[in-house]
Amino acid sequence: MRCEELAELLPDYFQDSLPASSRATVEGHLRACADCTAQVSLWKRLAELPDEAPSPRMRERFEDMLLAMPEPAPRFRPAWAYAAAILILGIGFVAGRYLLPRQAPSEVAVLRTELANTNDRIATLNQLVVLSMLQQRSAGERLQGVSYSLQVMRPNPEIVEALLRSLRTDASVDVRLAALDSLRRYTDDGQVRRGLLDALQPKQSPMVQIALIDALVEIQDTKAVAQLAQFQRSPDLNPLVRERVKWGLAQLTRG
Repeated sequence: MRCEELAELLPDYFQDSLPASSRATVEGHLRACADCTAQVSLWKRLAELPDEAPSPRMRERFEDMLLAMPEPAPRFRPAWAYAAAILILGIGFVAGRYLLPRQAPSEVAVLRTELANTNDRIATLNQLVVLSMLQQRSAGERLQGVSYSLQVMRPNPEIVEALLRSLRTDASVDVRLAALDSLRRYTDDGQVRRGLLDALQPKQSPMVQIALIDALVEIQDTKAVAQLAQFQRSPDLNPLVRERVKWGLAQLTRG
């Protein structure tokens, strides 16, 4: 088993929901791989940290911020939105399969233009769904919004900015971690790299801090070295995070 394959099984492994054969495979890999064992040990220790709950004042400030934001675009329910998108794609497929061969060249060009416009409308629809869901009061709905963002194939500046805002300020640690996972697709983008560094703050959740450090090491962002060194000096830093910063600096400065 490769380390990448192990990573896919770890969520079920931690929840004790793996079949016996898969669990035995994971544990065999952990016995043989010191790096994966260290990762698993770290996350087990993090899981023992007390759950973080925002203070009433923090929640009030966050809700005030949401209320102060501009009204979202018309709220499309995701099920209806994606049903409409599928219907439009189906029409496009039928047109391409049965109509295009019989049209004159000029009519073919018109149909192709219409299909391109349809694809643009679908992309806009996806964007509206994601942006609307990310502004909901329910953490579960915001998590759905992050999940829908994974279906937006091309980088979209508004969605990227909304995900970075969620990573920095969302009241739910789960939403922040999910936003980070979605943003990892865009780490070639300078805006995203800067946003990951900006999100690495002393008051951030320890779990999010460690995930951010791992992401910066993964993309080999050497510009993060100075900020990590400064971050390491934060007086109230969680010991596990301080240990991870030390590891991250070693990874980014070696060789």
